Amino acid sequence: MKTQTNLCAEETLYKEAKKVFAKFGISFDDAVNIFLTKVTMEEGFPFDLNIPSKELEKRASNLENDRNTQKYKTANELF
Repeated sequence: MKTQTNLCAEETLYKEAKKVFAKFGISFDDAVNIFLTKVTMEEGFPFDLNIPSKELEKRASNLENDRNTQKYKTANELF
């Protein structure tokens, strides 16, 4: 027996993911079922999920707000 469900995804992400699945010869539905199977088998997400550290959040904020950052025009200038 199958259950039907609705999934809301960002359109660009959905289209790009479908292209990747097509390379494997599987449909979007197949990919979702593979994901659900892995979740069930592993009793959790089949990849690491982490909450960003305070340091990472601070650095990301600095980048977004152009604080405490240096910009280089070339890799040679960086090194």
